[in-house]
Amino acid sequence: MRRIDQNKIFRLLTLVIFAFGLLYAKDPGINAFYKGDYKKAGDYYEARLNKDKENEKIMYNSGTTALAKKDYEKANSLLMQSLANENNAQLAKAHYNLGQLAVQQEKTEEALEHFKKSMIYDPDDPNSKIMYEHLRRVQQQQEQQQQQQEQNQDQDQEKNQDQQKQDQKQDKQDQQDQEQQDQQQAEQDQEQQQQSESQLSEDDLQAQELTKEQAKNILNAMKEDEKESMKKLIMSKAKGKKIKRSKEW
Repeated sequence: MRRIDQNKIFRLLTLVIFAFGLLYAKDPGINAFYKGDYKKAGDYYEARLNKDKENEKIMYNSGTTALAKKDYEKANSLLMQSLANENNAQLAKAHYNLGQLAVQQEKTEEALEHFKKSMIYDPDDPNSKIMYEHLRRVQQQQEQQQQQQEQNQDQDQEKNQDQQKQDQKQDKQDQQDQEQQDQQQAEQDQEQQQQSESQLSEDDLQAQELTKEQAKNILNAMKEDEKESMKKLIMSKAKGKKIKRSKEW
């Protein structure tokens, strides 16, 4: 009996030690990942997948490594395949990383959906909740900015239309004013021309006022003409001829 009991105890201790050894065994891929050697981690998990193609845990690790390497297409494929896992904690992590992948690709709606699913599978994980709320705030701010931009564009368009109407109205009024001014100017020019022509005609008909010098000269000329006429008259009488005076005054 003692020998059997001792064997059982030995076997139990051996199993416990083996279990603890597996639990705390260091994964080369995880070690490389946390050291930042993503290539080494990726090569390790790719080799593991070649041997165990349906292992969702390895798919998740390989997909997470691809995400760190920014190989988004490969990361999306592997992480989506890892969703075949039935472990809620593992599913929460996969959706969380898919959410991060969507954020990197600026796919906000898709990211929100993954973070929401991650919260469903693991309500106690604060990371998914933080990311979800952060994205919702950013999304709301973007929507508000978009609405404000659209309102500003509408207001600017209305202002432009109003300004165009005012400009057209002002142009029309300016044109009318200019036409009226041109017509008035034409009428004034015509009136001035008529007045100018009338004044010239009247000036031509009016007697010109003589200066004293001009009057004196004319009188002297008249006297000379008178003398010349008298001369001709005397000579004609002397000869018996009658000569007509050039001008009588």
